[in-house]
Amino acid sequence: MRKLSSLATMATLAGLVVIGPVPSASAAAAAATCRDNYDGATAGWMYAYDKANCEGYLGGAQLDDNNWGNSLGGFQGSDDNKATSIINKGEYSQVKFYNYTRPHGDDLNPHICLTRAEGFASNLSDDYWEGLKLFGTVNNSISAHQWVDTTSCSALAE
Repeated sequence: MRKLSSLATMATLAGLVVIGPVPSASAAAAAATCRDNYDGATAGWMYAYDKANCEGYLGGAQLDDNNWGNSLGGFQGSDDNKATSIINKGEYSQVKFYNYTRPHGDDLNPHICLTRAEGFASNLSDDYWEGLKLFGTVNNSISAHQWVDTTSCSALAE
């Protein structure tokens, strides 16, 4: 009986050597990037994600959405103030993201823009409204977006 137990142990260890270590969840998460999501995105749309590196899909939109917290548009209800990463694969040059719902008065509504050339911002925690720390981080504070031309933005996502 003892020989059988030793053989079983050796076979199990040999199987682990052949199979190799199982990747951890953190290793898989570290490999996540926005590039795959951007490449697979539909042209003419913008997308937002709940987590960094375009993980945790919140929604997408082809049109403006003046209130991410209502029941209209591409973003609804709990999507308000949740975006951590964003993609712009739109046909216009920029998507202008707002700190408050619209119409709040654009002069009083801090914004940040993401150009089509940039493609995506994988972590908004280091981006600030209007590029100023005074207005706070963009992370988890987007409430609306609008498609705009290249002259409509003073602050860009990095």
